[in-house]
Amino acid sequence: MISTAIKKGKAEQAWIDAAVRSMTTLNKQAAEVITSGNFRVSSMTDVTGFGMIGHAREMVLASEVSLNIQAGKIPLIEGALACVRDGYVPAGLRNNRDFAECLVEYDDAVPDDVRALLFDPQTAGGLLISTPESEPMMRALNDAGVPAVQIGEVLENRKPRIRVSR
Repeated sequence: MISTAIKKGKAEQAWIDAAVRSMTTLNKQAAEVITSGNFRVSSMTDVTGFGMIGHAREMVLASEVSLNIQAGKIPLIEGALACVRDGYVPAGLRNNRDFAECLVEYDDAVPDDVRALLFDPQTAGGLLISTPESEPMMRALNDAGVPAVQIGEVLENRKPRIRVSR
């Protein structure tokens, strides 16, 4: 979304800086921490062009599980919500939403702008990791300077396949 605002000449410098920082941060250090810590990983993907929900969709379908995602815990790039509110929505987001939203159910408390952000195609996002060792893995990642937060939980396979709460 910030790239769309940039193209329209509407992005604030702080937004541009945050987006560039995000897009140029490699997942290499996170991968090194995960593999060196002998953590069990059930599934993992980078969040890129299909957005958070698009990649979560692939994980739930391949693993035959369901997810409960807490939208309020997902780190947002500065300016992203403002871009949604101002209508700087890329076509890729609409395509992602058309493709993947059929598996998603939202709690009423999840605002529309946050719902949209979950489908934003990322140039280079972070990692979405499913592990039974979330606490020690997050600690190890944070200790190594890699921001990591638990955004949800994996559940047995049920409908909806992806539930998004506030």
